[in-house]
Amino acid sequence: GEVLSLEDEDLIEEEEVVITLTNNGYIKRLANSEFRAQRRGGRGVQGMGVHDEDFVRTLVSCSTHDTLLFFTNAGKVYRAKGYEIPEYGRAAKGIPVINLLGIDSNERIQTIISVSGQPEEGSYLFFTTKLGVVKRTSVTAFANIRSNGLIAIGLKENDELVNVLSTKGDDVMIIGTHKG
Repeated sequence: GEVLSLEDEDLIEEEEVVITLTNNGYIKRLANSEFRAQRRGGRGVQGMGVHDEDFVRTLVSCSTHDTLLFFTNAGKVYRAKGYEIPEYGRAAKGIPVINLLGIDSNERIQTIISVSGQPEEGSYLFFTTKLGVVKRTSVTAFANIRSNGLIAIGLKENDELVNVLSTKGDDVMIIGTHKG
């Protein structure tokens, strides 16, 4: 008979999850139920054991079947499926994102964008760099990314990718500088 690969998505339960990435580069997946367990009048949910001054910098709500696009300060993009992010409890800090994606040690993840299903025409990503360069690219350009990543935006010397936003192409973008 037909051999099913272990990565056959149909075998993986589709569930809503939360992906967190800390400032020090630790990533994990949490079940939504782990995140919601807060009583009224509570002080918020303790998101992770914060023993070493680390904190959650990026939090993405997605499905285990969604594709996650990871954009680095070097202008590269890497991808993983929601279910490929290891699941940990609230108190655990997760694994170094470097081990998961094979990014360079001097690269830092700036933004994580979740894409469900096939990327559709009319959905765009809006890039902003440190030196003020902006660019809009169709999400479909990121449908096939090899494991060693893809250059999402070419950068001049001393420039870095600061942020990437999802847009329908007719949204109003407001960009502020650090000098206000």
